Amino acid sequence: MLNNRAYHQELMHVQRMCNERNRGIDRGTTGSTLTDPNIDFAKVAQGMGLHAEGPITDPRDLAPALRRAIAAVKRGEPALVDVVTQPR
Repeated sequence: MLNNRAYHQELMHVQRMCNERNRGIDRGTTGSTLTDPNIDFAKVAQGMGLHAEGPITDPRDLAPALRRAIAAVKRGEPALVDVVTQPR
């Protein structure tokens, strides 16, 4: 999964509205981000019985995690790989 830790489209819209109303874009994150604490989607998926890895923040860890997830899928198991990306 692509995890930008925000409701990204919503965040961009809220920031635009903050600018238009001269409120400062720093207020746009309230209620629009999924941080503090960050959600560990891999743990949530594991709690539902899925093969899950992440959150992956280092690109070097991605290929091995994908190989393990593909192997799980080939065994007939659902899999999730939580990959943290830039919010933009």
